[in-house]
Amino acid sequence: MTNETDHDTSISKELFFRLSGTGKGIWETNRSQPTTVQLVDQKRFHGEVLDIGCGIADNAIYIASHVNNINLTAIDLVPRAVEVAGEKAQKENVNIQFEVVNMLDDLSKTNLKHHSYDVLLDSAIFHAFSNDERLVYIKNLEYLIKPNGLYIQIVYSEKETRDTIPRRVKKSDLIELFSSQHGWTIESIEDTVYESRPDSPLAPSVQAYLSLIRRTHQI
Repeated sequence: MTNETDHDTSISKELFFRLSGTGKGIWETNRSQPTTVQLVDQKRFHGEVLDIGCGIADNAIYIASHVNNINLTAIDLVPRAVEVAGEKAQKENVNIQFEVVNMLDDLSKTNLKHHSYDVLLDSAIFHAFSNDERLVYIKNLEYLIKPNGLYIQIVYSEKETRDTIPRRVKKSDLIELFSSQHGWTIESIEDTVYESRPDSPLAPSVQAYLSLIRRTHQI
């Protein structure tokens, strides 16, 4: 079996533009991820919250519906997904600020604010990047997060054995990329699952890591 954890590859952005907002993306379950429900129960979300790669806002709407006194911004690469997300949020009568943002771009040219977010949620985004893209993405996380802010990452893990998924992420890579010398402290890395649409090749779920990573100091 090919070890996809060792492949320096990224998911084609064409895939996201083709599927996001159509109801056909494997991630478009129309319900919050169970891990997000768990995080809400643990009161992990507070203050200024940014949902990165929100898709059709399944997680964001759940958070906004169950957590008081937060300002929630949700971003995605695909305008159609953001449009669908906004319509869903309006129907659910929840207050979410939506933006179309590519997290590999220069964020100073967007409406996102420098060092302004208490919590960043990344639900199945990090494994989409190549090694070089990871470094750009992490720099942009550093641009966004407040000192002592919390980065929550849900990512396909090396423990998944099926070949039908994109890149899997090694725990050792996370430990290296988010080390103290880079200004981060990993508070925990736990096994979890990421649910997929029931009719997808990844149903019912993919083995994943849930990581809680603190931004302890700026470099």
